[in-house]
Amino acid sequence: MSSAHWLHPMSRGRLLPAVFFSLCGILLAAPASGAPDYKLIPKLQESKDHPQAPDFTLPDPSGKKLSLKDYRGKVVFLAFWATWCEYCREEVPAMQSLYREFKDKGLEIVAVNIKDKREDALAFIKKNKISYPVMMDPEGDIGSLYGAYATPTVYLIDRNGMVLARMWGPAGWYSPAARKLIGEIVQQK
Repeated sequence: MSSAHWLHPMSRGRLLPAVFFSLCGILLAAPASGAPDYKLIPKLQESKDHPQAPDFTLPDPSGKKLSLKDYRGKVVFLAFWATWCEYCREEVPAMQSLYREFKDKGLEIVAVNIKDKREDALAFIKKNKISYPVMMDPEGDIGSLYGAYATPTVYLIDRNGMVLARMWGPAGWYSPAARKLIGEIVQQK
């Protein structure tokens, strides 16, 4: 019996054309200009004027000073988070998977821990084996500069330091839609 034995007899033989035309519809619905389709993530807001992302310098967990401009030439996924944020705790595994998949393609995740106790942040980083850069913002000054009044807050920044989009709240950053969007962004030069 064929692998399509569970299909209604009238459907057999029509499955491949249906799948093919469905895929064509998806491809045709993609932006024609090659521009990323920010609508793939429902709450993500594209920045129409693409302003320059404000530069900042913060220490990493070891105390080494890092600046946002250190990541020019890469697409930056700038994430503001805290250990006390339930959604942030849920998003970390997805972000870690996203980082593993796209770090060699030009993506850098930069996580800014805001308004957290240092020991809580360090324990969380260690427990979750976070491998992307983390910066410490205990007073929340940089978070305020970026309007990260709720967590998680994410900014997508292009290779030239221009803000592409932002989002407040969770997104499921390793979903097929999110992976497609990040893939589109890192392919741009």
